[in-house]
Amino acid sequence: MIGQLGLLTGVGLAFAVGGPGEPAQAEGQNCGEESPCAVKKPAVLLMVDYSTSMSAIWDVENQLTRWEVTVAALQAATQPGSFLGDNTQLALMRFGHDPEPGVPGTTIDLDPSGLVDGHKLEVAWLDANDDTWLDCSAEAVVESLAATPAPPEFGIGTWTKGALDRAQAEVAATRALVPDLPGEQVRSYVAVVLTDGLWTGADGTTALAPADQDPAITATALLDEADVPTYVITIDGDAQVEEAADALAFAGGTGAAFHGGTPGLLDGAIYGLNQELLHDHALPGCSRQHPRVMVLLDASSSTLNDFGGTVPGTMGETAWDEIRAGLTAPDSLFDVDEGLAPQDMLHVGLTIFGHDDAPEEQRVLASYGPCMRDNLAWALDPEVSCVEPGCDDPWGGPTIAWTYQDGSAGPPGFDLQTNSHMPRCEGPADFCWGSGTFTHRGLETVRLHQIDYAAASQTDDALYPTAPDTPYINILITDGMYSGYSSDAQVQSELEAMFNAGITTYVIGYGDLFGFPDAVAQVEQMADWGSGGANDAYLAQNQVELEDALYETLGPLEFDPCCALLDCSENPEPTTEEPDPGPSFDDDDGDGSEFQDSLDDLDADLDAEWETEAETENETETETTDGPGEESPEDDSESTEDEGSESSGSGGAEDEIGDDTEGGGEESGGSEGADADPEAGCDCEVDGASGPRGWAGVAGLILLVGLGGRRRRLSSTR
Repeated sequence: MIGQLGLLTGVGLAFAVGGPGEPAQAEGQNCGEESPCAVKKPAVLLMVDYSTSMSAIWDVENQLTRWEVTVAALQAATQPGSFLGDNTQLALMRFGHDPEPGVPGTTIDLDPSGLVDGHKLEVAWLDANDDTWLDCSAEAVVESLAATPAPPEFGIGTWTKGALDRAQAEVAATRALVPDLPGEQVRSYVAVVLTDGLWTGADGTTALAPADQDPAITATALLDEADVPTYVITIDGDAQVEEAADALAFAGGTGAAFHGGTPGLLDGAIYGLNQELLHDHALPGCSRQHPRVMVLLDASSSTLNDFGGTVPGTMGETAWDEIRAGLTAPDSLFDVDEGLAPQDMLHVGLTIFGHDDAPEEQRVLASYGPCMRDNLAWALDPEVSCVEPGCDDPWGGPTIAWTYQDGSAGPPGFDLQTNSHMPRCEGPADFCWGSGTFTHRGLETVRLHQIDYAAASQTDDALYPTAPDTPYINILITDGMYSGYSSDAQVQSELEAMFNAGITTYVIGYGDLFGFPDAVAQVEQMADWGSGGANDAYLAQNQVELEDALYETLGPLEFDPCCALLDCSENPEPTTEEPDPGPSFDDDDGDGSEFQDSLDDLDADLDAEWETEAETENETETETTDGPGEESPEDDSESTEDEGSESSGSGGAEDEIGDDTEGGGEESGGSEGADADPEAGCDCEVDGASGPRGWAGVAGLILLVGLGGRRRRLSSTR
């Protein structure tokens, strides 16, 4: 999961692991503290089973015990830069059993690790010196796990209720020391149990008994009385263990446990936990902070032509292709290669406009959503809408009958409704025409969609909720003048209405037309109307200048350092409830590589496409003389378009102490898609290795990455 947008460089962290009686403390905290954040990080307590059965060999190939495999998985999941490490207040506890539950301070004879009264709080939520939040505790968790010896092969049971009782007390004490003040956001607290066996009583000898030691009792109390859910991860494939874990998770309000029946599946279980924590405890508050950006694209037919609008353009040479590349190709605005791209921090939508005769062409192709690079690239891809018999070459010139596609109803299967679109390319001339520049209709569509989206997303059940102060901006990209299609009054009215509602519209004039004074004056006028006179228009004659302009439009935006939660490089396609493509952590190689391969496929295909187009462009580079080539507004002819390693061991019910056991296509010109579902979106991928981010606008980031050198990635330091 993405860490925070790091302007911090050279951050050094030093941690000391506490002795047997004191939790580990973080030193030199400087890694994205919570103090500048507008939201509170959820407080997560990891409770790890330290019973005897955790010392059994689990990974036969590598001769690793359950404890060693679990430690490695948790170290990866909690390291600095991970979601748990950077975006939660993290605490760590180990638990076993209590030989004398009525006697305080009881230890276990064979225990080398310092359990007292059946548990040990290794890393606390609060600094013991001043009772403030111990922000940078990820390294302390990693070091504590590394320093803890493996459990003995005999003598420690699984008193899970004792651990949850201690967790309940820890939550109460923490809330008393650092209460949520009136008017503040209420912090989430979360308990996570990782166990390989059946629960026992306090003495650790009998599985699933006595009944009053069922951990579900405390899990229910935590949920009902303290609003603290309990998540459960199993470290075994035994059916009885999984059934007991499911019962505990159900009592704790989380439905069912995450089952790690093999070392590979354990990675997947922790991944699933991260997804749940992200979706249920981090994103709801942060979603209100994420800026919403609507790209409004001129889809007039002139974007398909070349040489001053006299001939249809070749692949990669049209304004349409270049704008698509400027938005979505590698090194573009929404770049998802290594590093941190703007799309990681924004919810982006796409609207187009063209002619307003039947069928009208203004429509929302995709509503606001996270990780939208691939959606936009697909929606604007000429080959997506080129379907025989209406089209056999999307750059072949008139007459082309496009077939618009719904990318959520069919391949590639986006969860957020995403529709394809292309400008009309009709005869009888040799160049494409048919779609005009009814700019005010596009602006009106954006304005009405934002009103509907805001109303639907300011609800408790919204997947990605917004607030009255959620920032919105528009980016209007046009390659021509609206004269003859829209009046000044119509365009001014829409732009000023949105600005008065708090939405700035940035205007980018693209192409050679904007070497002409009248065209420049018109886009400057729109920029004034869209910003209350504060902004100038951006003029771009090529893709590189367009990318620069797009970056500059994001300069005024600021981002909460605790809310940079999306890593679109790991999961570029929005998804609602599950990782998409679905993970396969326990593949034939046992290392989860099939899961990562599946995530890479879509990016690889898109990158290959861009590389092919770039090579074609280099091979066929020619001088162009594009000038005013806008369609004739007087011609109202009807469009001719169609519309890890395998596990071993005997299961989780093995002995802990002594001999007792533990147990489709849309025709072009249709009206569908004008308003995509505002709540559809994603639980984007959680990445375990993203670097820290700081509190700043993108403008500062641009300085760091060096736009002059064309270094597009907003990279973090690690």
